[in-house]
Amino acid sequence: MLKITLLSIISIFACIALPAKGNAGETCGCDISPEVVQEYDQGLMNVEVFDALQRHAPWGTPADIKFDAGTRPLYQRHWITVYDADLCMPVWVIYRLRAQDLATSRRRTRCFRPDIRISKNASTTGCLSYRGSGFDRGHMVPSADMTRSEQAMINSYVFSNIAPQFPNFNRGIWRALEAHVRKLAREHKKVFVMTGAIFDQNKDGVRDADADAVRAKSRQGAPRAAIASHFYKVVVVQKEKHMQVTAWLLPHTNDPAITLAQAKVPLTRIETLAGLDIFPLLSAEVANVLVR
Repeated sequence: MLKITLLSIISIFACIALPAKGNAGETCGCDISPEVVQEYDQGLMNVEVFDALQRHAPWGTPADIKFDAGTRPLYQRHWITVYDADLCMPVWVIYRLRAQDLATSRRRTRCFRPDIRISKNASTTGCLSYRGSGFDRGHMVPSADMTRSEQAMINSYVFSNIAPQFPNFNRGIWRALEAHVRKLAREHKKVFVMTGAIFDQNKDGVRDADADAVRAKSRQGAPRAAIASHFYKVVVVQKEKHMQVTAWLLPHTNDPAITLAQAKVPLTRIETLAGLDIFPLLSAEVANVLVR
């Protein structure tokens, strides 16, 4: 069922805005010149929304079952993000990943920085939001999925693509899952990937209220990003006559006692925890087949 409202239409076009004053220029761990950063930031602005939707979300972008006015979509050439201003972090990303996108071997090139499309206010995370927090700056879209160009890789380091992750989680099972997704992309030539955060600290099986979110520490009063209870990935392989969907749900702890095989779950479980209809444009009949 197509879910389009006046608010959703407004939110699509609201994301195409002029750079926010005060955000440009702040970087941390940056391997390129300020002039190149400015050029790549402009690349974030010049995106055809409907082209991005067609490329990365052929079954529709996940629909928030309970509309959250604090979220906004951000469209890049290489992925789509929904950023939650109340949680100060992205809640999900979705993108197409092809074998040809991974064909180029590229040295990791970084430039952590605020997203110029998000106004500088209490919801905009930056370098001081993570410095001394005890958390890694975890990618929702991995930089290793963006080796196709320097610009694509550099733009994966905007803070609208970053979530606080426990170091052992980020460098262990999360990295292994990211590598597994790239393996699937090479094997099947093309996959669609959705990555997201879950907030269920009270373990009642439904998404917590944003006001109840646990926050990471920050310095000098910088915005404090919410700490997810779980992270997930959904990978779709479109075959000739059907779609193959695999979903993983990982508890976000510094020592997750789970294997990737054990982390596989029905898609419906993620939808319930995240409060999302992940494939809103699919018919009910097709969706039921996917989650059996």
